[in-house]
Amino acid sequence: MDKEQITERARELQSAMNMFRRTNFITKDNSGLRHSEKYFMWLLATLNKGAPVMPSEAAKELNVTLAAITHYINSLEKQGYVTRSSSPEDRRVVFVSLSDKGAEMVAAMREKHSEKIYGLVEYLGDKDSSELIALMTKISKYVKKKSDA
Repeated sequence: MDKEQITERARELQSAMNMFRRTNFITKDNSGLRHSEKYFMWLLATLNKGAPVMPSEAAKELNVTLAAITHYINSLEKQGYVTRSSSPEDRRVVFVSLSDKGAEMVAAMREKHSEKIYGLVEYLGDKDSSELIALMTKISKYVKKKSDA
């Protein structure tokens, strides 16, 4: 490809990525929660197999500041999705975990996510879904390589 072709393909790719992002394929629901809050709850359910997590662990995993995590926790705690607890050994150490309401929300999110992914694979068919998987894997490797550089 020459430079002009690469530029045109880059524009087309950016347009396609923007179009996909606007569909809210993964995150659209009626919960009123922001994508970042839902992602944080999903993380709480999976990190340490759902055991309470220190906010600093979550911040590191999500690659965000502790202040951002504190904001998520405050918001989600007010809405009843997460709870805070102190360490029995050191009261200064705080843990956060999903409440029953939060666990129910994550279970519903997982179910909806699975339905959407299943539907996408069914829609694309075997050949196209295999190609999409291969391309997304290749993209992930490229992005990781560039971010490590």
